Amino acid sequence: MTSPVARSAYFESLDLIRGLAALVVLVYHVDFMFGLRGHLLPGGYLAVDLFFLLSGFVLSLTYGERVASGAVGFGRFLTLRLARLYPLFLATTVFGFFVMTARFHANEGWIDAARLGPTGAVNLAMLPSFFEPYGKETLFPFNGATWSIFFEMIASLSFFIAFARLGTGPLLLVTLAAGAGLLAAILFYGSADIGWATSNIWGGFPRVFFSFGLGMLLHRAYRRRPWTCPAIGLGALLVAWLAIVQWKPALGPAPWVDLLTIGLFMPLLVAAGIGASLRPVPAWVARWLGDMSYGVYLNQGALIIVAAGLCKALLGRGIETLTPLAGFLFVPAVMLVSLVTFHGLERPAREAWRAGWRRGFRRKADA
Repeated sequence: MTSPVARSAYFESLDLIRGLAALVVLVYHVDFMFGLRGHLLPGGYLAVDLFFLLSGFVLSLTYGERVASGAVGFGRFLTLRLARLYPLFLATTVFGFFVMTARFHANEGWIDAARLGPTGAVNLAMLPSFFEPYGKETLFPFNGATWSIFFEMIASLSFFIAFARLGTGPLLLVTLAAGAGLLAAILFYGSADIGWATSNIWGGFPRVFFSFGLGMLLHRAYRRRPWTCPAIGLGALLVAWLAIVQWKPALGPAPWVDLLTIGLFMPLLVAAGIGASLRPVPAWVARWLGDMSYGVYLNQGALIIVAAGLCKALLGRGIETLTPLAGFLFVPAVMLVSLVTFHGLERPAREAWRAGWRRGFRRKADA
């Protein structure tokens, strides 16, 4: 890597990383549709740590100096974060409530209304539920992926309250402390696949703070001395990351492979992305993947259940009997739905939310 002048503030290469990470999570969750249950991208859960790392970099890049100087207040910052995260979170949670309640009723033969109702209310507030409907440990049973969005909001609030105002030295100490906590959690639970259930939620805090802090530190290093990386270098690291995710069980003890991947390899991957400039066509593909990434991540849960139910109802057979065709059809279908939700819901809702905040701010100023 070399050190030139800083490039433009938009990083298509990070969209590429984010989009591929979302697809990794999707394939990880639908491995059974390819007839490879447990054998297709078994380390896919590590993509979540990549999301946290990217968030730390992007929030530091976009808001760091303005938050530290007081140019962006809490109301404005919270509005911008909710405008980005909440519309699709809300839509997929509501849709998932009906889909998962129907599935629970079909599987269990009864409706656990005493726990499903309160769980839904708590989840709509972007908070985890400890009610455990049907004795299941999931914190967000109507959309399992949203557990990480809860931690994303925790990191965002911590960023505004403290992290953005810390000097680089104190931020490094906080990140190292989170890394020590993550090491302890990984050794205790056996892997970094933590934070999503009532039994391991506490491991989610060091998990998010470590990667988020690393992302912020990467931004500060880049701001101080920008670097470049050839696009082919980024491509090689992406291939290497996919190889790690695919063959992770063969690389050594899970706790140490997870920690080294999260703490060393993925920061290197993001650093390469920060420094890489893409040609027009790859840049367009990267933006396209970035646009759909949040939808791919949040839409998949309920759509998996819907697809399985349709196969049973229309074909009279389980979706796992249609492998690998089911997988090759389902993945692009989720991508298509996610593009639709991006253009039809995410972006319009985000713009409307921000416009509403600006109107309210102007009314207060005129009063």
